[in-house]
Amino acid sequence: MKDRKHQTDIFCTYKPVAIGPQKTHWVEFQLVDELGEPLADLPWRATNQAVRDGCVAEYSGSTDAQGVIRVEDLYPLDLTLLMPAAPLAEVLQQRRLRAVRPEPERPGASDSKPLYGKQRPGFSPVEKQALEQGHAYHYLRIGQLCDELPVFNPPWPELDTPPAYHFPDAEFSGFTVQYEALNCRHVLEVCPLRAWSLVLHDEQKYSLANAYNLGLMSILSYSNKSKNVFGSPEEFFEQQCIDLSRTPRVWDGGKNWPCLVTDLPFDDRYETCVVLNTAKAAVPKGDTQLFYVRNATHILVAWRGTDFDRLHAPDLITDLTFRPVPPELKLNCAPSVPCTDLAVEGRVHLGFREAFKVAETLYDRHFSEFIPEDTLVRKLFICGHSLGGALGLIHAATLKDKGPVLYTYGMPRTFTIEAIQGLSGFAHFRHVHDTDTIPSVPPEADLDNHLYRLYGPLGTTLGFAWSMGQALATNVIEFGDSYGHHGELAMFYRVEQHIQSRGSSYPAYRSKDGLGAPYYNTIKTRLRARPNLYLVPSINATLSEQCGKLQHLFISSLDKKTLERIFPRYKNPKPGGLLGIGNHMMGEYMAHITNRLLTAIEPDRKPPLDAQDEIKRFAEQMTKHGGTSPKDEYERNDLFLKMHQQIDAALEATVQAEGGVEALQRLDLVASASRV
Repeated sequence: MKDRKHQTDIFCTYKPVAIGPQKTHWVEFQLVDELGEPLADLPWRATNQAVRDGCVAEYSGSTDAQGVIRVEDLYPLDLTLLMPAAPLAEVLQQRRLRAVRPEPERPGASDSKPLYGKQRPGFSPVEKQALEQGHAYHYLRIGQLCDELPVFNPPWPELDTPPAYHFPDAEFSGFTVQYEALNCRHVLEVCPLRAWSLVLHDEQKYSLANAYNLGLMSILSYSNKSKNVFGSPEEFFEQQCIDLSRTPRVWDGGKNWPCLVTDLPFDDRYETCVVLNTAKAAVPKGDTQLFYVRNATHILVAWRGTDFDRLHAPDLITDLTFRPVPPELKLNCAPSVPCTDLAVEGRVHLGFREAFKVAETLYDRHFSEFIPEDTLVRKLFICGHSLGGALGLIHAATLKDKGPVLYTYGMPRTFTIEAIQGLSGFAHFRHVHDTDTIPSVPPEADLDNHLYRLYGPLGTTLGFAWSMGQALATNVIEFGDSYGHHGELAMFYRVEQHIQSRGSSYPAYRSKDGLGAPYYNTIKTRLRARPNLYLVPSINATLSEQCGKLQHLFISSLDKKTLERIFPRYKNPKPGGLLGIGNHMMGEYMAHITNRLLTAIEPDRKPPLDAQDEIKRFAEQMTKHGGTSPKDEYERNDLFLKMHQQIDAALEATVQAEGGVEALQRLDLVASASRV
């Protein structure tokens, strides 16, 4: 080193230089899930250019109890971490998601932004802790760590691209740290290998979660979008429900409803969604449409109602064929279809029965084999709006030994009362929006008149005209086997309060109370606050059996006799008229269910929902003007306010379910953000 002379020649003469050993580096990886729990005892391997050139052996080992990997004696080269797919997938399938998620906006059709990107900062407690401790932080999915696609059960289709969210790297190239980032701990938060599942409860009691999710599925049944287009049933279950970056949503003509979902192992995910449309069958007939889908815990069937966006003859014929007929499906089924009678006695709406039979006949294996077989190890849920509710009820009746849970919305009367009395054994909650027209048809009358029977096919038309005339002439025809409603009522009831005051003393307005009555009349004035209250009469009976924090919701005065007087069985508390057709849209139903669900999740939210404010104003109005209101009306409104509060109890099953609290918190955050 003392010879400082330099020379340049063509022979490349070198001088010997004495140096120390090359400096080596280290790196640490700590693997945790979204809840901060370590991914312990998992095999790993790491490679860099020195390994690939054969200079050093491949680095390998297992994570320690804290999920930490330490690699030492590294050259200043980029290092790639890889993990065997099978053990990593097995562990990640059993880990849970955190409730708070980034929820990035979904790019539009003309937006070139990718569907999945890096997680936005600020949503993870793991990230916050890592940065506070001076570590580097990374959010990864399993496909960014594993060395191949794991084996799933049920298997992932060989020709299909792996699910893009969980496996963004089709080459399985692993996680690489640049050499500048060595000599540091990297905290790797790994997303669990999970899928979304609708929160549904198999129970005889009313559930807000069921009402909300099955209402959204009733909306989804109306979709006419192509298979892979956002808003179709197939896209919802086969793409959105395996995309953990966002809460699955149901598109409803401008409204994008978030679902109430929980996470379950990827192997328990929803499988292929089957959409059946008789208008698109090999031999088209009618226009009955439904879809069904299953995962490891339940099977869901959603029936489409009358499509008002493309109203046409088949739906109108189905809706207006009021004739009640025996539900003898055996006589009309194909030989290969093992049909059963819908009820021993009574009758069913002819149009609805025929619409159901068309689907059952054209898709016989789905109705006789696939759906019944799926119910052997899964819970069965059925739903529908309007005509879809009627078809769902008929379907539930054919499967009543499977214990289906049925939720319907704005459903018309489908069976006569004698038939309804034979259809027990399964849970059915029917929703009615105040004066919605459709739940009041067919008329609450015995429509099996002689014109139906006398003139054959023409008699259906003549009988319908006569029946409607009779129904319009009198609200109820009290003889024979009339149409009625099946199931327990859930009603959005618009309440009103009036005040009474003395009118003019002019003798012409003399009261009719008798000769000794004073010379004045009484004027009733409707007050301003008129909220919709959410009433489910059956909840009070379930509260009587409970104790603890829900016991205060029990109304001792609401006995069976009072219930029967206010909510007569098989009937609607309010008649529906033509002006009530605006209450029939499924979006109107969902608005009330959503408001009540969000209120039950956070009763003291700030700022309150508009619906909460309106009910508060009504309660204050009741207190202020109670002394001048008609007594019967005041007592009824006071009872209805208490019944509205009882709906909080309909969330108890969700709160107690595994992952239920997180699901409610997630929905509350997403729905609140959508309202801003």
